[in-house]
Amino acid sequence: MTTDSGANFEYREWVVRVEVTDAGEGFLGGADLLRKGQHKCRLVLSTSRLDATAARHALGTKARDFIDDWLSRNETGQSRFSDL
Repeated sequence: MTTDSGANFEYREWVVRVEVTDAGEGFLGGADLLRKGQHKCRLVLSTSRLDATAARHALGTKARDFIDDWLSRNETGQSRFSDL
């Protein structure tokens, strides 16, 4: 298995670390999302992709969608959850 982590990027003040692995019959991958230096989420592909480019693209899209959703949350009022 070969792992490629060359698709790291920043988006809306978040750092996204993408890792794609050749699984022999397709490419699998995950992305770690960091906000203000703290790990917030790990996204993974639910199915393998035919090539590494498609896997990186899918992870990048999932990461941007997650971040956009996170930033659109209503952060007013009390919550039992902490966002450090």
